[in-house]
This record gives sequence, C-alpha cells and structure tokens, in this order.
Amino acid sequence: MSPPSASCPRCGAPRVAGPECPACGVIYLRAEARAATRQAEARDREAREAAQREAEDQRAALREALEAHTVPTFASPLAAARPATEPSTEGITFHPGGELSDGALEARLRLAVLPVALVGAWFAVQSPFFHFLIRTFLTMPVHELGHAVTAWFCGYSATPTLWVTHVSPERSTFVVLLLSGLLGALVWQGWKRRRWAWMGVGAVLLAALGAGRFGLSPVQARALIYFGGDAGRMVLGTLLMATFFVPPGHYLHRHQLRWGFVVIGAAALMDSFEMWWAARTHVDRIPFGRVEGAGLSDPSALVDVYGWNISRVIHWNVNVGLACLAALAALYVVFLWRARDVLRG
Repeated sequence: MSPPSASCPRCGAPRVAGPECPACGVIYLRAEARAATRQAEARDREAREAAQREAEDQRAALREALEAHTVPTFASPLAAARPATEPSTEGITFHPGGELSDGALEARLRLAVLPVALVGAWFAVQSPFFHFLIRTFLTMPVHELGHAVTAWFCGYSATPTLWVTHVSPERSTFVVLLLSGLLGALVWQGWKRRRWAWMGVGAVLLAALGAGRFGLSPVQARALIYFGGDAGRMVLGTLLMATFFVPPGHYLHRHQLRWGFVVIGAAALMDSFEMWWAARTHVDRIPFGRVEGAGLSDPSALVDVYGWNISRVIHWNVNVGLACLAALAALYVVFLWRARDVLRG
C-alpha cells in the first residue's frame, strides 16, 4: 500500500495528524480510497482507448494491404486476447464463387424440388412399368390410409393393410372419443404455446369429425369411405409434400425424412390425379370391376351400390386433385415471397 500523501486528497490543504482534514472535513482514508479508484479507472480507460486506436490503425493497414494485394503479417490484439479454443471471426472471410450458404442452398432446393417431383411423378405414372412399381411400393399404402382416415372421421373403426382396409360394421364411440381427445389436446397445446396454426388445424379437424359422425347417415358415410381412397391419397400426398417446407432444425429436416416424404407424396398425388384427369375423356381408365380378396373396386362400389353416376365420381376426384395442387401452389408462392431476397442473392 502506498504511503499517505502530505496533502489532503480532496482539497489539497496540508495534512494534519488527525483522521479528518480541518479545511474540508473529509476523512483522509476514504478520500484516498476514492482517489485510488478514480486513478485505476483512468488507467483502464486509457488502456482501452490505446487498444482501440491500435486496432483502428491495424484495420487501416489491412485495408491498405488489401488494396495493394498484399497480406498483412500481424494479428489483431482483440483476436490475440481471445481464448485458444474460441475460433476467431475477425478479419475478412472469402467465399469461393461456387459455394452457397446454408440459407441460399435451402432456398434453391425449395424452389426446385416440388416442381421437379410433381413433373417427374406425372411422367412416371404414365409408364406402365414405373406405374406398377410406384403403386405397389409407394402409393397403395397411402390409398388404404386414405380409406382409414376417412372412416375414423366418420366415426368408424378401421385398420388399413397393404391392399385392403377393414372397416367396422357399426360406428365406434371409442374412436370418436379418442380422436376428440387427441384433437382437443392439439387445440389446447396450440393455445397454451401460442401456436395459432395448431389451434386452427385442431379446430378444423374437430369440426370435420363432428360433421362426419353426426352429419352423415351410415349410407353416406360408407360412400364417403369408398371415395376417400383415391381422394385421401391425393390429400395425404399433398401433406407429405408440404413437409419439405419444414424449418431447418425440425426433426424431419435434420434426419432427411422430408426427402422420402416428398417423393412418396408426389407419387401418391399424381397416381390418383393423372388417372382421374385422363378419365374425363377416357372413361376406360377408371378401374371398374372386382378386386380379388376385397370385393368391388372403389368406383364400382360408388356407382353400383351407392348410386353415384360416373360423371359425379370423376368430377369430385378431379376437384380434390385440383384443390390439392392449388394448396401446394399457394404454399410455394408464400415461400417464394419470403425467400425473394435470398433467391436474388
């Protein structure tokens, strides 16, 4: 500790033997402590200002060196003071012309993948060989799931398999309560977490469940379940394709599941839509008849059992397909609008 000064730290009067200054009344020890603190702050401030001036000088030298196409040999004092384990971000980062940032790459993928998948699936389902492979391994499970989901929302218990969906003969109260509980939980979590999309989806599905269970007679519900095969395949295919737009960091994005979903979704959507679009002028494309082990095909059941005419079957399926394509187009346009600055570079 430094010896006490010969004068008062506050007023500069000669120091006396007592603890207080007779001129200003300050206590010498407190005044000396405050003076020492001020001196230390002044030294720190001067050191920071000196470091800033040195950094500015080195940045100026860096600019001059870059203009002269030379590389400076010194390191920034701010970067040198960092821990060895922390990567330095000072200086200029050069990006080769062929590399893209993650955001730009993701934007370009979203720009191209959906149109390419839809066009590729459209041509693939028109090839007999590829259509057989696609329907066998990709789209038939989605078709049967469409039957099952439609049955659930009409209040029936249903179990989808690879080629047939088993639907209960009577409506099931357990299925209605289970779906209501799950959708109610979705609405509750959406309200609790302020996820308004969750709330909206849950409310719409709850309304659909109520309409299917209490607004349709058993005969109407059965007809809708048959219709829900191809129509549900288009709707579910659209939802699968929409997963490609999940945000980075999402489970489907991290584990690359969205790539498989977009392929399956495009195949499912186009497998049904291409057939019903062609059926407008070629009725022979409609698969009337019986399916081995399953009974009447879906169009035959709608026409022969439930009294739908062929035009109605075609019209409804085509409208569902167009609505799905319109939903994908709207999602695509929203993405283009949000990513317009990234896509422009």
